[in-house]
Amino acid sequence: MADTGSPHAEMIDVVLMRHGEAQALAGKDAARPLTQWGRDAVQAAAAALAKKAPSAQGVRSSPYLRARQTAEIVSEVLNLPILPESVEMVPSGDSDHLAAWLLAEGQPVIWVFHMPIIGHLIRNLTGREVFPKTASIFGLKVFPDAQTRHQHDLEWQL
Repeated sequence: MADTGSPHAEMIDVVLMRHGEAQALAGKDAARPLTQWGRDAVQAAAAALAKKAPSAQGVRSSPYLRARQTAEIVSEVLNLPILPESVEMVPSGDSDHLAAWLLAEGQPVIWVFHMPIIGHLIRNLTGREVFPKTASIFGLKVFPDAQTRHQHDLEWQL
């Protein structure tokens, strides 16, 4: 467990997911849909996530089509609402800003991201270097009161 200075620091379970496999680049990157294999992989990952019984209050994604489609599948499998999209969650997003937002959220949420931002965000929060494959999922324990980087725990990965 991360040392946040208080043995009773409030923790929030956060789930970070990379979108499923998308079609090859053709036209605008933001308009790339999931492939059938990508949809199937997200469905399987969401079913595995359901067995972990996350306490999430909703699913949030970037506005890119592949992330929205991933969020919709996860939402259906887990019977969770889709939360408003955020342009800040695009591949070129600012991981420091996203880390602050994630900590300020104050509720457990499933966040659907892209590379490289998901890898940067996990490193900023936990100090762990990860290279997420498509449809991979990471469970973190975050401490909203933590004021510095690397004070949060990467608990599991699917």
